[in-house]
Amino acid sequence: MKHLSLFLILILSLVFITNNGCKKHKRETPVDTSCGCNATDIKYSLLNTAGTLSYFTSKSKWVYSFQPQPNAVANYFPCNTTQDSLKAILLNANTNQTFNVKISGKVKTTCPNEDFGVTSGVTTFDYIIIDSLKRY
Repeated sequence: MKHLSLFLILILSLVFITNNGCKKHKRETPVDTSCGCNATDIKYSLLNTAGTLSYFTSKSKWVYSFQPQPNAVANYFPCNTTQDSLKAILLNANTNQTFNVKISGKVKTTCPNEDFGVTSGVTTFDYIIIDSLKRY
């Protein structure tokens, strides 16, 4: 009986050690710091640039847009969507509304292979960390 108890303790200990040693660790996806909102590099800055804030259905996000030249549209997805002035403008807004705004912020590049749906003309997409945003 003593050998059976010792044997059971040994088996249970072995099972316990094996199960603890074989825990699967959740792998976290590494953050890409070369593009998108997490990019460490700033592409350029916008300073008090007039444009529109509207809802971009292809990405289900709000987007700031302006025309840098005829037949060209530059689009910027806000990174800091909890920024106070952006939240104030979008408070009670619906996705059919468009707002005339002036924006200042730091522009970051999109990531390769991001899909922005069908576009026409010269259309660019980037991300922006908003420093200031106001309606006019």
